[in-house]
Amino acid sequence: MRVDKRKLYHLDWYLIINGLALFAIGLMNLISATSSFYSGSYSFIIKQLVAFCVGVILIGVIINVDYRSIASRSHVVYFIVLATVVLVLVWGMAAGGARRWISIFGISLQPSEFIKPVLVLLLAGILHEKKREKALLGPGDIVVPFVWTLLPFILILLQPDLGTGLIILLVALVMLWFVGMKKSTYAILIAVGTFLPLIAWRFVLKPYQKQRIYTFLNIDADPLGVGYHTKQAMIAVGSGKFFGKGYMQGTQHKLQFIPEHHTDFIYTVFAEEWGFFGSIIFFLLFITFIRRCLRISQDAYDDLGSIIAFGLATIIFLQFAINVLMAIHLAPVVGIPLPFISYGGSSLISVLVSVGLLLNINMRRYMF
Repeated sequence: MRVDKRKLYHLDWYLIINGLALFAIGLMNLISATSSFYSGSYSFIIKQLVAFCVGVILIGVIINVDYRSIASRSHVVYFIVLATVVLVLVWGMAAGGARRWISIFGISLQPSEFIKPVLVLLLAGILHEKKREKALLGPGDIVVPFVWTLLPFILILLQPDLGTGLIILLVALVMLWFVGMKKSTYAILIAVGTFLPLIAWRFVLKPYQKQRIYTFLNIDADPLGVGYHTKQAMIAVGSGKFFGKGYMQGTQHKLQFIPEHHTDFIYTVFAEEWGFFGSIIFFLLFITFIRRCLRISQDAYDDLGSIIAFGLATIIFLQFAINVLMAIHLAPVVGIPLPFISYGGSSLISVLVSVGLLLNINMRRYMF
């Protein structure tokens, strides 16, 4: 494949270096988080590096194809990914009471992670004409986008995976807001949003999901049961104090007090070992990365690129914010990975695909 030197010249190296810094921190953090699992084993690290290499290859492919061409074919990719989500419900691997993974040639994949950037591409392709015309979305205009969103949302809830389901629903809502809606549309969404949680509580949420919400509202109701792990996560973050206990010196995760401390609760490992000072640097890296994504959205050549970039920035922001808030008991516990940091090949590849699309959009604003 011939590489256009103009594309390399216009690569957003700020975004690349920022992303590499976050991944490097995540890899170091993962080494510490998994050090208590198997003495001398680096299987988690190797798998994460393999996923990173796959993601980098995909970035190389993505930046060589016009994002408008990719968006025009997003329906095909959407149905392929949706089919794998259905396949998970039938033949997927069960773990922790959920069926979210499928094994292909011995490699475990979580298809719901890939639906995030694909859905953004699909919705952007539908909405960009309205944005270009500066026409506000009426109630009828949001029906089709919501149908495309609710299909994977319902399938993902059946796994069950409330966290990922909420992310794609929130991203769709934010993208509609970004394009612009009429007051009547807002009124309908507010009305639906008022009754939907009640319906979900009665007919959708599993008992353990309801218990997590109860625990969030009153952590001391069951301090030795469901609330125990949340308290341990808070203790881990607080015990880091200002400068932390030092790299590889965290005790809460090494003694297995914190569940899923290499995935959903990965931030607790970092906060315990690097403290408040380290967390500030950690947050600044995420904030600057997301700000750069929004800058790409602002400077995009066309409205299609702008909406795609904004949607991808929203995914990364929501996952970052909810994951950290969950770890410090400011949000209910849901299964949401921390971008670049949490262990998980599917999540990392999904984030790197998003990075590839962002680089693609930024490059082509110079090339039309």
